[in-house]
Formats: sequence, C-alpha cells, structure tokens
Amino acid sequence: AMLTVPNVQDGRGGEDASRCALTGWQERHGMLRSFRREMRAHPRLSMGFGLFWTWVWLVFQTTFFTPPFLAALDFPLPGWVVPLSAYACTFLVLGVLLKARRIVPQGRWYRIAVPASMSIGVTTCGILSFSPLTVELVNVAAVCLGGLLMGAGTACLHVEWGRILGDLGPRTTILHGVVGTVVAALLTVCITLLPEAAVWAAALVIPAASMALLMRDAPVTPDLLAHGLDAPLHVPRKFLATAFVQGLSFGIVQAVLLMGGHDEPVVALSAASFAVSALVLFTCALFFRMDFNQLIYQVGFLIMSLGFLFLALAGPDALPGLFVQAMGYRFVDIMMWALCALLISKRGLPANWVFAITTCFLLLGQIAGALVASATLWVLPLSVETASDLATVMVFVLLASSLVMCDRKNLQTGWGMVRPGDMEELPDSFERGCELVCHRNDLTAREQEVFALLARGSSRAAICDELTLSKETVKTHVRNIYRKMGIHSQQDLLAAVVAEQRALGMQEEGELAEEAL
Repeated sequence: AMLTVPNVQDGRGGEDASRCALTGWQERHGMLRSFRREMRAHPRLSMGFGLFWTWVWLVFQTTFFTPPFLAALDFPLPGWVVPLSAYACTFLVLGVLLKARRIVPQGRWYRIAVPASMSIGVTTCGILSFSPLTVELVNVAAVCLGGLLMGAGTACLHVEWGRILGDLGPRTTILHGVVGTVVAALLTVCITLLPEAAVWAAALVIPAASMALLMRDAPVTPDLLAHGLDAPLHVPRKFLATAFVQGLSFGIVQAVLLMGGHDEPVVALSAASFAVSALVLFTCALFFRMDFNQLIYQVGFLIMSLGFLFLALAGPDALPGLFVQAMGYRFVDIMMWALCALLISKRGLPANWVFAITTCFLLLGQIAGALVASATLWVLPLSVETASDLATVMVFVLLASSLVMCDRKNLQTGWGMVRPGDMEELPDSFERGCELVCHRNDLTAREQEVFALLARGSSRAAICDELTLSKETVKTHVRNIYRKMGIHSQQDLLAAVVAEQRALGMQEEGELAEEAL
C-alpha cells in the first residue's frame, strides 16, 4: 500500500484486493507511467543524486582517501573515520539548531559554501597525501582539518537533497534512489579505474556538480525552508535504533571483513551489490504491495542477516556473503530515505530534523561497528573463527531488532516522530489523500474540483449541477484526469486516494472509503 495503488474492482472486493500481495497490470502500468513522467520532469535529479552517492562511496567506503598517519597506526582504523565523524557531528549540530533555536541554514552563500568546503577538504588532503609536510604533527592536523571539511559539507548537502526529495514524496524518492544508485555504481567503478590522481580530481568537482544539478532541477524556495518549523519535534527512538543497527552491521563488514584481505575487489563488489539492491527494490515496488515495515524489517534486515549467515558459515573470504550483506544495507538505505520523505511530505516535519537526527545515528552505528571491529583486530588476529563469531552475533542482532521494531502502528506514529496527540491536528486523511494525488499528477484547479467530487462518489450529473458545468465539459475534465493518472474508472481514482490514506497510516479510514463507494 505504501508503494502501489490497490486494484479495487468493486466495493465488496476492496478488502480482498488490499490483502492481495501482487499488483494488477493496471497498477503496474500506472506506476510506470508516473515514473516516466517524473524522469521527464526531473531528469537532473537522478544524475545529481547519483553524483552525491558517488562522492559518499568514494570518500567513506574506499581506501583512496585514507590519511597516511592512520595507515601507520598499530590500531587498525578505517581511513574514513575522520570525515565520517565530522559527517555525524554536523548532523547533530543541524538537529540541535532546529530543535533549540528553529534555525535552518540557508541562502546563496550557504549553497556555495557547502560544495566549496567539500572540495577544499579534498584539495587539502590530496596535496598533503602526495606531498606531506616535514613536520608530522602539522601534517596530521591539516589532514584532519580537510577531513572535517569533507564530512561537514557532505552532511549539509545530504540535508539539501533530503529537503527536495521530501517535498516530492516517498514514491518519487524511491524512483530517484533506484536510478541514482545505478548511476553511482557505474560512475564509482569507472572513476576508481582511473589513476589515483584522477580519482582525487573527480572527487574535487563532484560536490559542485551535484549541488548545481539539484538547484537547477528543484531550486529551494522559502516555503521549503520554512516547512515544518512549527511542528512538534519528538525523538524517534525506534527510528534511531533502526538506523543505528543498520549502520552497525555495515561498519563491522567494512572494518573487519573487508579489511581481511579484500582491498582490491571491494569497490566493484560494493557498487555491484548496491546496483542489484536498487533493481530488487524497484521490482518490489512494481509487483508487490508492501509497506515500510515489510520492506525495511522483513526484506532489508533479512537480506543483511542472510549475508552475515553466509559469512558465519563460509568465513571472511566468502565474497558472496559480503555482496548479499551490502545489498541488504543499500536496500534499507533507500527505504530509509523514502521513509524520511514520507515523514516530511505527509507528516509535516522539517527536513533538517528528520534527516539530521536519523542519519546521525546511522553514522554513529557505522563508527561503532568500525571501532568494535578494529578493537577485535587489535586484540585478536583476523581468522575464520573470529569473523564467524562476529557474523553470528550480527545475525542475532539483526533478526532480534526486526522482530522488536516491526509494528503495524509504525505507519501511524511515524516510528516515534509523530505521537497520537499530534495526529489530531493533522488534516482529514481523505482530503489530504486527494490533495496529494492531485499534486502528484499535476491536475489543474478545475480538475482538482472535479477529482474531489469523483473521489466522494458523485456522479457526472451531480458534478454538472455542483460546479455549474455542461456534460461535455465534465466529460473532458474526467477524461483528462484519467489520462494524467493512467487509470480507467472511478474505482481506480478512489483506489489512488485510499493508497495515500494508507501511506498516512490510516488503513481503517481507507477501508471505509472503499466500502462507501
């Protein structure tokens, strides 16, 4: 229900249709039409989003940018610890600024400073990596400063992407997440095949290109910046726990299992697994009716668990296990972006709070996993037994977490970000569902009026009387509405509204609306 429109043939069949796990061909056709329309409307968003993820993977998931002083330490630490720590701390600062002072960084200077800080950080670290200073302490301090600039700028750019995608909604976020992931996988592999100096040069220009594409296709407006500033800001414990466990699993894989002699194929393996996960998610969205609970806990967490189970049985040299675990991580990552977009677009929460606090805990989990793994490597030599024990523990942690945190009330409470008392202040879910469907399909003002009456079950004759329009005019408006939505009947129109109600967590109201028609 979260990703697809239920295929309702009649009022009595509504309940059976909602229980069906597979989508109908009309639903799939309608989704593909909406996807094609979105790609035509915002082609640069997918490319810019792909550039953003290319940067993240290059800086935080490869060894190209490892500072020399970290590589020389006896205590094995991944090279991305410094920028990743700055990445997490900046999210925390953005969240505190919004929570305490309702401050959202903005302005043309800000949009220029964000990619500039990332590029300056790359330049600083690159120069000092190829030509280190004679004074080791100064060299270390300068490299750390460059890492801090890279991490802080990445966090700010992350939030700006979240703000735009949150305005577009969860379904559009999934589409751009899928396409952007495939684009990033191809770019990452191609860039890492270049000479090392060329990799640094690519990292230098990617931030500005990503921000430029974002601003070109979806410029930030004052309304977007002010979105949700008056909303209650609750601490979503369940959401934070989900993000932390997700990051913990990936941090352990990166720092222990990937540091056990697989440096060469890591980039290609990660890119391929991320691309496959995007295609799996697209298939789920197109052919199955699944909500966020099922997609995150019953699919994504399960895939990560299977990866660790494979590693526990076959040992750290089992590259297929690493592939499956990374695939599950990226699957959950796209879904978490979509869930954040849901909370922004349909719960009225601010992007700076939703993305900052949740991604901060994701990164803290990744850092914690890296530290646990590094401490294990420091105390015990990496062996089949050590890796198998860690993988077995993570299987238990992931499965236990999915059982504890999967709850049908999650959709209503926003994983702790929205409380029952706050929901009474939300607009009527049916009216809100109509508004979202009209906005998604670019209906004109008059078409929206006709849509609202059709959704309420009015006949065409009643619409003529209500709006004082001729039969031919109403017929034309109805035909245009159906064409834009890719549907064929009033039942399909209601089904689209019901799908939005269910996305808001109002399953009971959606069923009543189906029965009423």
